[in-house]
Amino acid sequence: MGISNLEKKSILYQEASLCYQCGKCSSGCPVVEEMDMFPHIAIHLASLGLEEKVLNTETIWICASCYACAVKCPNDIEIPDIMNQLKQMAVEKGLKPKRNDIYKFHKTFTKDILRRGRVHEFRIMLEYNLRLGKPFKNAMLGPKMLFKNKLHFLPPKAVRGFKKLIKKTS
Repeated sequence: MGISNLEKKSILYQEASLCYQCGKCSSGCPVVEEMDMFPHIAIHLASLGLEEKVLNTETIWICASCYACAVKCPNDIEIPDIMNQLKQMAVEKGLKPKRNDIYKFHKTFTKDILRRGRVHEFRIMLEYNLRLGKPFKNAMLGPKMLFKNKLHFLPPKAVRGFKKLIKKTS
């Protein structure tokens, strides 16, 4: 039995309502410059039940889910989880970010995660660039990443039981 939309909104509201707008999440976010709304404002709107305003921003799509914000949060709010819930709500409503490249990256990243439960950076970079029609966009980064042992041609091992977990929650 799945969780209803009302239950999802209730869980989202409960978590977001713990925020008292200190702004530490926004100050610690490594991609905040790319966002059109600060993370703490997005959380505040969600806590007020105004998630519709957040669903039409680029912020939820740009969130890297790196948890830098959650680490800084004095109330231990899992901000990336809220952003992902909002992103899922947007997908369910057929909403996409205004910039097509952001949506293409989201689709590429999600598809790769669903393969094995882990990210394969080389595959993501290659597939994303192909989707953009610019296969050599990051070509100069490759040797640098390879030299620093940050780029692996072979994909990482799958998370044990990941496929079963995905089937169970779907």
